[in-house]
Amino acid sequence: MSNAPTHSVHSAITARSLLLVLLLLIGCMTPDAALAIDGNDSLGFRTISNECGPFGVGKYEAQDSSIAYCMNQERFGPSTPGGPWLTYNQGWVWLEDEFAAVICHGYPAATSFGGHSLSSDRARAATQLAVWMLNGTTHTDGSFSYTTAQGITKSGRFTGDNEVVAAAGWLYDSAKSGKIKAAPHRARRYLGTVSGGSKRQDMLYVLPAVSVSFQKQSANAAITSKNETYRLDGAKFDIYECAGDKYIGSIQMDSNGNARATLLPNTEYYLVETKAPAGYIPRSDRIAFSTGNDGGNVVIDEQPGTITLRIAKVDAATGAGPQVGASLAGAEFTLVSQSTPSWTRSITTDENGQATLTDIPLGTVTIYESRAPEGYLSSKETLSYTVGAEQLGDMGVIELESRIPNTPIAFDLEISKFKDYGNNDGSGIEQPAVGVVFEVVSNTSQQVVGTLTTNIYGFASTKEQAGAWFGKGERPDGVHGAIPYDRAGYIVRERADTVPEGFKQAGEWVITAEQIADGAELQYIVDNHALSTHLQIVKCDAKTGSAVPLAGFTFQLLNANREPISQTSWYPTHTVMNNFTTNETGTVTLPESLNPGTYYIRETSAKEPYLIGGDLEITIPADKNLTPVAVASFYDDAATGKIEIVKNDTAHGHPLANAVFDIRAIGDIVRPDGSIVALDGETVTTVTTDDHGIARAEHLSLGRGTATYEVVEVRAPDGYLLDQSSHTVSLSYTDHKTPVIEAHLDVSNDYTKVDISKVDLGGKQEVEGAKLALYGADGAEIDTWISSGKPHRVEHLSPGTYTLRELMSPRIYDLAEDVTFEIKATGEVQKVVMKDAPIEIKGRVDKRQEIARPIEKKLVANGDGKNRAAAQSDTDGSFSYTLDAKNDSNTWVDEFTITDDIECAKDGTARLIAIETPVVTGDVNGLCNVWYRTSPVGTIDTDTQANATLSDGHDNPWLTTDEVKKLLGDDVRMVDYKDWHLWKADVPTTESITLETKELGLLSDTIITGIRLEYGAVSADFTTRDAAQSWTREDLKDEHDDLDDAKAILGSDKHGAVVHMQATSSYTPQTAIANSARVDLCRNGGGDHLESHDEDRVIQRCALPQDLPATGSVPIAACLTAFMTSGAAAIWFACLKLTSKRR
Repeated sequence: MSNAPTHSVHSAITARSLLLVLLLLIGCMTPDAALAIDGNDSLGFRTISNECGPFGVGKYEAQDSSIAYCMNQERFGPSTPGGPWLTYNQGWVWLEDEFAAVICHGYPAATSFGGHSLSSDRARAATQLAVWMLNGTTHTDGSFSYTTAQGITKSGRFTGDNEVVAAAGWLYDSAKSGKIKAAPHRARRYLGTVSGGSKRQDMLYVLPAVSVSFQKQSANAAITSKNETYRLDGAKFDIYECAGDKYIGSIQMDSNGNARATLLPNTEYYLVETKAPAGYIPRSDRIAFSTGNDGGNVVIDEQPGTITLRIAKVDAATGAGPQVGASLAGAEFTLVSQSTPSWTRSITTDENGQATLTDIPLGTVTIYESRAPEGYLSSKETLSYTVGAEQLGDMGVIELESRIPNTPIAFDLEISKFKDYGNNDGSGIEQPAVGVVFEVVSNTSQQVVGTLTTNIYGFASTKEQAGAWFGKGERPDGVHGAIPYDRAGYIVRERADTVPEGFKQAGEWVITAEQIADGAELQYIVDNHALSTHLQIVKCDAKTGSAVPLAGFTFQLLNANREPISQTSWYPTHTVMNNFTTNETGTVTLPESLNPGTYYIRETSAKEPYLIGGDLEITIPADKNLTPVAVASFYDDAATGKIEIVKNDTAHGHPLANAVFDIRAIGDIVRPDGSIVALDGETVTTVTTDDHGIARAEHLSLGRGTATYEVVEVRAPDGYLLDQSSHTVSLSYTDHKTPVIEAHLDVSNDYTKVDISKVDLGGKQEVEGAKLALYGADGAEIDTWISSGKPHRVEHLSPGTYTLRELMSPRIYDLAEDVTFEIKATGEVQKVVMKDAPIEIKGRVDKRQEIARPIEKKLVANGDGKNRAAAQSDTDGSFSYTLDAKNDSNTWVDEFTITDDIECAKDGTARLIAIETPVVTGDVNGLCNVWYRTSPVGTIDTDTQANATLSDGHDNPWLTTDEVKKLLGDDVRMVDYKDWHLWKADVPTTESITLETKELGLLSDTIITGIRLEYGAVSADFTTRDAAQSWTREDLKDEHDDLDDAKAILGSDKHGAVVHMQATSSYTPQTAIANSARVDLCRNGGGDHLESHDEDRVIQRCALPQDLPATGSVPIAACLTAFMTSGAAAIWFACLKLTSKRR
């Protein structure tokens, strides 16, 4: 259905009176009734146009660009179309009644009501009618009746679009029945007197909805990253407005933790969490936020639920505290999350053997002992816990306790006591000492912790004592000896009362902590009273200090000259031994005692993953009172691995710095002694590439001989894409002479590539010469360039959001709008296109003349009979004409001027009296300059010259180029201002002012022969008259385009220029009174498609009455024009005459 202003006429109303009624329908002044005030913040309102929908109702807006509706049908609206903003002094009230329901559910919230799908303007008109229906002045059948403030009753019917009336009726019925309800704190009623005047206004206002985004995120991403136990979806919040704690609505987060809500701008709100997302702690606080003019983004930090683990380290023998001379402090535990990649933490026990770790991620976590406390073996067990989000309480912490026993380091003691029979025959027959008791005394407690008693063979051993345990508590399973570690060592002494007759008592001896190795068997031989030992070699790991339970390590015994020494073994067979090899416990005992002196132990072969260590020096003291060495702990370093990562650019092979890699274990990595190096998936180290693109992960454990690692890039160099590949590297022991097993890994990084094309509207032709800039999400400039005949490539952008902006378009193209685009994480070439529309400059001028009023008696106007204005009489020869102009370009222009060459002044038949400046929309800075030209020219005051193009604040870089200055000169104006005088600068374009020629003080012989209105830059919608149909009438360029009285439009706040003239005594009947006007506009220096010129000329002649056409004449003192005859024209001119009354 056409929205053209054609109307069905009710039988009781003429076409002209219907127009009057419709114009009055748009008004909305408040009655005098006072309302309680909810707020006093001022807001301006104005009328946008009088052409909304099929009935020509008004379109209103608030100064924040939101929609407004008039409350009262019988009053005028806030302003003329496009007129000044009117601000209320009294204040506003919240609406939550039926009126609010209509405007909240009408336009712009929807354009379809009750099954009626409408255009925006028709939906807006329907909403306005529904308001009037609620107010009782319009009825659901479209009829209306109301009484004006002057007591005049108006009635009629809205016809021509029954669907709009039906949609309005649906809104009305739905509001009355409660089917639709007002949104809380969304609608306001502004009322009161207008600032600067006495008028009272009454407007309904829908606060503009702004979209607010909510982003829920973990407050501790190190815990929650990639951990599926934590989920952001499902979180629910209620939204309240701070003022009055009013409930607004609720939101629920999606899988990315995002939600949106439509709220009011510049308003304070708070959130209350009603459901926490899985794995997170419920929030009990109010989360305050404020909306801005454009909504904004609210980030909600959510504290993740966690595990708190308390570890109690206990002695396996006592079930509680440590052994005498040992400690439970210093045990180190490593915790690894299997749910949060790369999450690893370590804790160490205190003097009570306790440790607490907080902020452990939910999901599955594994703990292992990575270092044992003094005097204990590392636990070989791993403990795993799985805690789901459903186990999380309101406190947000799951507390776990674990008692972890440690087995004490322990050794065995073997003592032999005998003496020769004394026959000195060399027979080697020895007499055993039976029943001798040896006490073992702790140097820490000074207490006897146990005893050994020799048997009939003079032999005593803790191994022979079933269940023997010289420590506190009971002997634990898995212990490797009967005597626990004591940092102060032990004293072994022979009880005198148990020494057999004929034997001498041996002196006591010391077993130091250095002699204590787990599983060692210290063998002491007491020859009567002389003490010697059988040396035991214990293989130990240099890193952990623990014995290595592997057979196959071989050693040689060297004398002081480092020469090999042989020893003879008599059991199980007679054997001369040059090499000594460890058994499965990692120990070997020499078969013979060593005489006093210096010896060296040399390792000749090692088992994987160990290297051969250097010679170990030992000394056997000659002093019989000193304790000989019983145990030699031989420490070996294990071979290690090294992974060298070389990082290069995929395309060019350039080395890349600052790439970060995690090195993670694949499978559990365990040492030969059973201690854990790393669990499956545990990050053992993180490395970063240097300036040469190289990163080295060193000192990687080989476990028991072979270990497998995963190399994962966790952060790419700036501008490059993260390598998503998993690289597996296996490191295997080679031999005991190769300390480092090396692996080399080449890793390349691709990068983002985007081709940015600047094309014409067709999208096929690349546009050259545009200056473009690329900005990041933070607004920082990344790149600038001038477009060429091919796309511009930008590389190494991080994935994210970017904005492409045209800083300067090619001269014949318009500036394009910003293009915001997303760079994805791919090495494929991505494409971004910005289209430039060619500039098409076009403008129009419309001149309409009021017929001259000649001073000669008995003359009538328009002897040719072509003019249509009604006849008028005057005695002073005054007449006027109007000037209107419009920018029909598809864009803004740099220069817009309206020039009137006052031809009738040039030939002396009339003179300029005054000009009323136009009220316009679309001027960039709201100011114009008024110029005039004279004959004679006179002196031009160059010091007072003005230039609207350069001073209106608009920024067009083309105006500063040599190319444009060459075309237009330094003043960059297309129109020539030679011989023109500045009448008044900076004239406001939002109101009309009158400039009278008498104020110029011109000489009597000086005639004004032209006037010019200079606007500088104007927008594409620039016009002095916004009634669209008035620019499409057939007689727009007719030289007899005229009107009865130019002053008829002066009752409006918005009109074109009105030029007031007066005929002179030089006027001769039947001579032409002609006036011409033109409009000139340009952009970027002008030229083809960049400039436009339009002219309009009006003319009339006065003649004797008998020369008038036969349709009738009006013989009056001064006749101006013929009566209009066209019905369509009659309606249009009636609209024009009533413009001052339409809002």
